[in-house]
Amino acid sequence: MKNIKNITIMFIIILLNLLITKKCYAETQMNIISDKKEMQIDDEINIKMEITDAQIAAFTLEIYWDSSILEYIKGPENSNNSNNRIIYTWVSNTGKNQQDIETEQFQFKVLKEENANIAVLGEFYNEEGKKLEIDNTNIELEVKKNENNTTEIAEKKNRVGSSDSASLSVLRLNHEGISPEFQKDQKEYYFVTDTKIDNLEVTAIPENPNATVNITGNQNLKIGKNLIEIHVISQDKTKEETYKINVTKTTNVEIANANLETLAVRETVLTPEFNYNITDYKVEIPNKIAKIEILAIPQSQKAKVMIAGNNEMKVGNNYIQINVIAEDGITNKKYELNVYRRNENEQIQYEQEKQYQAERLSAILEEEKKNKSNIKINEVMNNKNINIFGIIGIGILSIIIIIIIIYFIKKQKIKFKL
Repeated sequence: MKNIKNITIMFIIILLNLLITKKCYAETQMNIISDKKEMQIDDEINIKMEITDAQIAAFTLEIYWDSSILEYIKGPENSNNSNNRIIYTWVSNTGKNQQDIETEQFQFKVLKEENANIAVLGEFYNEEGKKLEIDNTNIELEVKKNENNTTEIAEKKNRVGSSDSASLSVLRLNHEGISPEFQKDQKEYYFVTDTKIDNLEVTAIPENPNATVNITGNQNLKIGKNLIEIHVISQDKTKEETYKINVTKTTNVEIANANLETLAVRETVLTPEFNYNITDYKVEIPNKIAKIEILAIPQSQKAKVMIAGNNEMKVGNNYIQINVIAEDGITNKKYELNVYRRNENEQIQYEQEKQYQAERLSAILEEEKKNKSNIKINEVMNNKNINIFGIIGIGILSIIIIIIIIYFIKKQKIKFKL
């Protein structure tokens, strides 16, 4: 009877511990805190993470942001920045669990007036080495001008993004190599892996945490082509977006190279500058051009390049697709050109502006030439003046010397007569 009583008491204690632990973990939360709510472009902002009601002995955080809106300045010594991702590690000094934790500050600079999302992912462990489940978090920094032409930054924590947003703020794999780098408007990506990887862990965080995200195709990867789809449905169910990751699983990674080495368009310049890891570009062409010449050379000599849509350029926007097929005949990568052909009026304005700029440059060069010529003339005149003054000085000095000599001669003659 006594044993049954002891067992019952022990069971109750264990149950209470489980409930308390579960409650503690459930209440644990991570927040991003910024030090400013009002600032102007080029001002700096500091953020830090606060983890409350925790029982944590160590953690690793991954911080993501939009580098076109925010520039990363500096962070703690135990952090590392690479490809717009900061890895930050923290370990308890005593090795024991801590309850309330505050990270050191990370400094950013605002580059332009546009909403910027900062997202934080984390892995948390207690002193026993067990992984803890704590929700990831993100923050939106909204930069806008007020009536006084100043710029204020409004902070929205945890629940960010409009209700009709179906965009992601973070998309990454648990292995390096996804191409191109993530941008929320970039919907198609590429990844090549060897046969060692059967499953890929996809981290997809929506701008609005209340949006629905469904991921398919990332498990049981087969040899050859695989398609991972990340389907995002906005909170208000009015918008849907699908992000795609084209995955090639191969026994020979080298023959699965579908990157371009060179991409250029005759009589124009790509925006942005070509990089094999960037797949979308813009160019502007004259009105007289109806067909553009494209130079597209793959990194692998045995890869093939197919270009579609460059024969008939209509006035306005045109979309050209450059498809690179790797040596394996399976892997492919698409590069896209948005070609804008100017209309006749735009062409006239463009040429007038070009002529104006040429004339302005010519006038500037002519002015510089005149200035240089005047400088040379002044130098010559100064040299001549120096020479004239030198000659006059020598003449005066010679006269003085002659007068002195005559004076001494006369003085000597007078002494001789006496």
